[in-house]
Amino acid sequence: MNKNLKTKLVLSVAALIVLWIAALAQTPQFSLRSTDGRTINSTELRGKVVVLSFGGTWVPLASKELPALQKLADRYATRGVQVYWVSINSEKQGARTFATNEEVQAFAQKNNLRVPVLRDSEQQAYKAFGLDAVPTVVVLDRDGKVIRKHVGFGTEQGDSYSEIIRDLDQLLK
Repeated sequence: MNKNLKTKLVLSVAALIVLWIAALAQTPQFSLRSTDGRTINSTELRGKVVVLSFGGTWVPLASKELPALQKLADRYATRGVQVYWVSINSEKQGARTFATNEEVQAFAQKNNLRVPVLRDSEQQAYKAFGLDAVPTVVVLDRDGKVIRKHVGFGTEQGDSYSEIIRDLDQLLK
């Protein structure tokens, strides 16, 4: 292969990688319903720093995830960060992870969570973000780009809480 062709090939592959990385960083379009019936969609969140914590009532780490999420929400309440807990519990009766809006909201209250609770019962947003474990925290910048996807969450789980705080502080500068 001649040198000119090789250079063009390398540049083409590099350009594809850059485009692929940029596409991964973009927020998927999503629309989630809150347990009180409101709809939150990705376009209305543009211009805001957003934390989405995906989880479920059956998740063993929920007892650590939800208090840590509320602590995070309290810390940034006056700085405009939008924090949401996104339940991936099914809304189909008979499903293994079934829970009504009332049950999901009661679970959140039992764990002292006061942030808005959203439903992703068909796991469309969960899959669009490329997630495969719960709890997972997704941090979005003001342009809707994914800054961090962190599996596992709690104030005592290594550096996850600290990393998310660093990300949020950086985004708010």
